[in-house]
Amino acid sequence: MNIPPIDGSPASLRLLTPLWPVLVAVLFAPAAEAEEASSGSGPESTQLEDIDVRPQASTPLSGDDTGAGGYSFDREYLERFGGLDGSLDGVLRMVPGLQFGEEARSADSASDLRPESISISGGRYYQNQFLLDGMSISNQLDPAADNSSAINDVPGHEQSQFIDSSLLGEVRVFDANVPAAYGGFTGGVVEMETRRAGPEPEASLSYSTTRSDWVDYRVYTEDWDGGGRPPEAPDTPTYRRDRVALSYAAPVGEASGVVLGLNRAMSREPVVSLGETRTQRQLNHNAMAKLTTPVGMDGLLDVSATYAPFRSERLTKDARESAYTITGGGYGLSATLDYIGDRLDHEWELGANYSENSRSAPKDFFNWANTRSRDWGRRADVGKSREGGFGDLDKYQASVTGQWRADTGKHWVGPVGLRHRFGAKLSHRRYRFRREETLYIYQDAVVNSAVQCRGNDYDCVQEEQYFSGRNVYQADDVSVALNKGALFGEATFSYKRLTTTLGLRYSYDDFLQNHNLAYRSRATLDLFGDRGTVLRAGLNRYYGAALLTYKLREARKPYYRQYRGTEQNVVGEWQRDAGQGSYRYVFDGLNTPYSDERMLGLEQDLFGGRFRLQLVERRNRDEFARTTTPTRPDGYRYYLMSNKGSSRYRGISVGWYAELGSTLVNLHASYSKTETSNADYEDPVDDTSPSDHVYYDGKRIRYGKLDVLRKDFARPWVANLALTQPIGERLTASLSTRYRGRYTNIVSTGETRRGEQVDNGSGGTTYEQLEVYEQTTRPATFISDLKVTYEQPIVGSHTVTLQAQIKNLFNQRTHTVAEGQSGVEMGRYYWLSARYGF
Repeated sequence: MNIPPIDGSPASLRLLTPLWPVLVAVLFAPAAEAEEASSGSGPESTQLEDIDVRPQASTPLSGDDTGAGGYSFDREYLERFGGLDGSLDGVLRMVPGLQFGEEARSADSASDLRPESISISGGRYYQNQFLLDGMSISNQLDPAADNSSAINDVPGHEQSQFIDSSLLGEVRVFDANVPAAYGGFTGGVVEMETRRAGPEPEASLSYSTTRSDWVDYRVYTEDWDGGGRPPEAPDTPTYRRDRVALSYAAPVGEASGVVLGLNRAMSREPVVSLGETRTQRQLNHNAMAKLTTPVGMDGLLDVSATYAPFRSERLTKDARESAYTITGGGYGLSATLDYIGDRLDHEWELGANYSENSRSAPKDFFNWANTRSRDWGRRADVGKSREGGFGDLDKYQASVTGQWRADTGKHWVGPVGLRHRFGAKLSHRRYRFRREETLYIYQDAVVNSAVQCRGNDYDCVQEEQYFSGRNVYQADDVSVALNKGALFGEATFSYKRLTTTLGLRYSYDDFLQNHNLAYRSRATLDLFGDRGTVLRAGLNRYYGAALLTYKLREARKPYYRQYRGTEQNVVGEWQRDAGQGSYRYVFDGLNTPYSDERMLGLEQDLFGGRFRLQLVERRNRDEFARTTTPTRPDGYRYYLMSNKGSSRYRGISVGWYAELGSTLVNLHASYSKTETSNADYEDPVDDTSPSDHVYYDGKRIRYGKLDVLRKDFARPWVANLALTQPIGERLTASLSTRYRGRYTNIVSTGETRRGEQVDNGSGGTTYEQLEVYEQTTRPATFISDLKVTYEQPIVGSHTVTLQAQIKNLFNQRTHTVAEGQSGVEMGRYYWLSARYGF
């Protein structure tokens, strides 16, 4: 019998309809019925659940006997492999199928306090789910925005809070076979838990630092064909970066505990603007308080509060009075109650989060011509005398979330072991965009030595120059809300050596208004009955999160253009240009992006550790992409969000994880191929707009046809070796080596070429400027990092710890600069740290 695939179509839903009673009964069967079944006569009524203690329990493999694809890193791993900058990069590199972007080793990344972006199992970097103490800290404001000087937007990041690794007690990463309790992603899940207090008081104060003087830079200049002036070599970055971490943990009373943490990270980067040296800064603070206390005899309550503001002080290069500040991050409060009941184990979670992406900047931007009174551009050898900023802009997101989970534990119905996990989740989110004052961007300066400004010295210089055009961004205040609910359940059946889990996750939100049903199924087969060799398999569907960026844009007022002239050299009034074609946004009637996954794997005890082989295929459909219309009769072009995006991922990975005495060893290698129709939700997927064409291989082609291979997060071959070894009683060395294979890609050269005549949106025509792309090869990289820790006891339990981390130990090329292009690469560089603790 041929069974059609379940793809969300009406036919598939009709196929499922007669199965609803069976599925609901299996997945959400009451625990009481299960226990009544297990209380019958026979050996099953007295059979105890096996407790298997094996070496792999101390490795990052999750140890889940249902085949869930998780990796768990405890505090020991975080301390040994976490960076002295407070990042988790060294830990996350131990997960096969997880890739960092091409800019992760770039020269600019050294001074950037934000976490590196990651792709899990081929998913887009902004379609992962990040959780902190059970609450989502994923950013849905505009995670793909990266232009810090955008007029109508503020750069975002896929994480709304940047949490220092010293505050964390455990990190779990799910890359495949993700349980039904997790949703809102088509990539993977990164779940972070803050630390709990131990049985003894402990405290630490640490300081770590790096600077550009400790970096071995390589400078490359683009190829010169001998014509014109030879290209100038780029300047090497100058920066300093510091981090201070303070923590205290202690038991309270007989069974409670409290943890307090405070971190401050700062980077300073001098830049030359208009011939003067100015300093750009980034600041990231973390404050955390957590209380753990028993509730009665069977409950445990965790209450945690985090505050993680981010601040970036920048300026527009070669523009006067242009300093601006970007504010991000936010705060969160969560409470988790674990309760062991007679028939059910419960977990209740309640939390609230607030974060922002805001800009504080001078109001209005002026592109003055270089004249007698506006001459700072000429003195700095710049074509114009620019001044001002893009004004204040605020973007906020706030959420309240409640979740309940229940677990029956394993019980027996005859020879079959049965376990149910089920629960529900509700959340309310609000998003807001606000510009308090109308912003003007002045352009098209006209030099006129006879112009009369009529007393207006704001955008006109008497007998010198005036502006004939400006863009107007109106004051605006827009908010949208999102309510989301989910029901999920899993039933795990164990019979002899076979364990099968069938699960469903239903979700709905009132923004996309789609009823999403995701199946989650996985199985393991213990070949020899001793858990030494286990086959794993899974078929799963994951639905992504609703992206509200375009909904906010749709509700915003579009900018428009004004013009003016002179009459007898007297400047006139501003008039609205009704014929020009600015943009509006439309977001309506879309499906929820989803990913269908097939997974097959093997786990094997090997040489005192645990070996894992895994094959994963994902087909991602209905992904968000952008369609652009020609100018319509109302004078606007429209950006339409569509579901025309798609991608496919195929990967195979092998990994070996071992804890051999005091030595931790992690070794993995993977091969993958990722195909995609568009890089992110801003990329066009059709040719409805001239701007969607580029110049490649001697001809004008549609951008979407450049190449189906993913441009970033898609090295085919990746391998990683991480090991840490104590040397004597006081010295520990940790080595991490990562290989990224060679691959060919198509990149922008930064040049333009004249294309065809097109409509300019104002009733006339103009020649389009096509961005030039070319094929380039990124060679393989082989980068090693070494961290050495020396611990010196002082008195009692008091110690001083000295650490040195050598990045790019063997001073290898990172190849972040393409062949023939100008740029700077980082070779070997250092971090140093000192810590006092007890």
